Amino acid sequence: MRGCWSVTWHEVIGRGRDRCLRLSARGLLALVIGVVGCGGDDSETGDGAGQGSPTAGSGRASGESGDQAVDGLIDGAAKRIKAGDAKGAVELLSQAIGNDAGNARAFVMRADIYARSKQDANALADYSAAIRVEPKSARWLNARGFFLFTRGKRAAALRDLDAAIALDAGYAEAHNNRGLVHVGTQEYDKAIVAFNKAVAADPKYVDAWNNRGFAHFRSDDHDKALADFNQALACDGDFVMAYNNRALLNMARKDYRRAVADCSSAIKRDADNPRFYQLRRAAYRKLGKSKEALADGERLIWLIKYQQLSRRVAAAPLQAKTYIERARHLGADGRTGAAMADYQRAIAAEPAKAVEAYLARARHWIAVKKWTPALADCNQALKAGGAHAVWSLRGEVYRGQGDWDRAIADFVKARRFDDVVAETYARRAEGHRAAGREAEAAADLKRAAQLDPERFGKNKKK
Repeated sequence: MRGCWSVTWHEVIGRGRDRCLRLSARGLLALVIGVVGCGGDDSETGDGAGQGSPTAGSGRASGESGDQAVDGLIDGAAKRIKAGDAKGAVELLSQAIGNDAGNARAFVMRADIYARSKQDANALADYSAAIRVEPKSARWLNARGFFLFTRGKRAAALRDLDAAIALDAGYAEAHNNRGLVHVGTQEYDKAIVAFNKAVAADPKYVDAWNNRGFAHFRSDDHDKALADFNQALACDGDFVMAYNNRALLNMARKDYRRAVADCSSAIKRDADNPRFYQLRRAAYRKLGKSKEALADGERLIWLIKYQQLSRRVAAAPLQAKTYIERARHLGADGRTGAAMADYQRAIAAEPAKAVEAYLARARHWIAVKKWTPALADCNQALKAGGAHAVWSLRGEVYRGQGDWDRAIADFVKARRFDDVVAETYARRAEGHRAAGREAEAAADLKRAAQLDPERFGKNKKK
């Protein structure tokens, strides 16, 4: 690559044709600028080995009670993985392996989980166990080869991938992963040969078209790169990384309008990926569209903060504080449903700190003038042991509802004496006066003047 763009590459772990993401099965290349993360979807679905994996042999006839029990454990583990419960999934898979030490699929599923949690020794042991169980399975060799590649062990990765290809010469994923290994060593000619074999084996293999486009791009063959990115999108019009890569190619070709269009297409399909806003902002700047560039920059800042908060949540899933912080961030963006879910997670994570979560959620409702749910959360906070802070906030809720008596009662319990309380007395005084209760009105105005003499005292500003 020439010019001012700093181009690097990442493996976006595991995007499969069935949109099930698996560490061991797939890899694709994305061109990126700056320091934004790889941004690929990395959810797990659980079979660990790519599309159409065979059920591992256990030596029992299909349908026996033991076989059904193991299948049930594996299915349960897949559900745990989908729900984000990696620990629970490992426990179920370990039970499955304990009941059937010849179940390669269970080993690979557990290996994938270990790999994602950086327990590399355990992951490697489980991938190897699957290969020992089924040494003629190209899929398990491919799985271990891709894992070794992601850990920088390229020579060992190539041995596994070559062995997989020897067993199944038409195994597109193994050819694709072999190409990734060569990209890692910047051997783009060899990478292109491998990707050629991948698309020959599977002409609809979108990852391989994208990856070959990357290799052509890095070889400064922009025309072939563009053709490959176009073909990737012809195979899958929702493939965001091909839009990203084509946008960067258009940036390199100084076709900034098309770069903007590609970034916008990517954002339409993945609105929370900061990479696309970063790149579109750069394109807008080249076009002199400062207003649009500023808007993308603001969105980029929000998304980076969101990613940081999500990483903190992942690192401390049992801390209410992290969920509350992310909930506030989501609420400020109008994502009420996601914010409420995080507040509920905070309450579940640390019931002893439920008061803080209820108060945080009540403040969100107050900010959007949703008084009924705000009142419900304040009452829940009181039941959870809250006191002065809850009374103060509930007073604001009653004030928002126009219930001056209850608002003032809560402000008194909270020992709150500020301009908000002063105005509440003044508003109640208006009600007393309208009802002919002059003495009560005078008393409330007197209290308002004591709390805020500038607004309600004898020398108040006109």
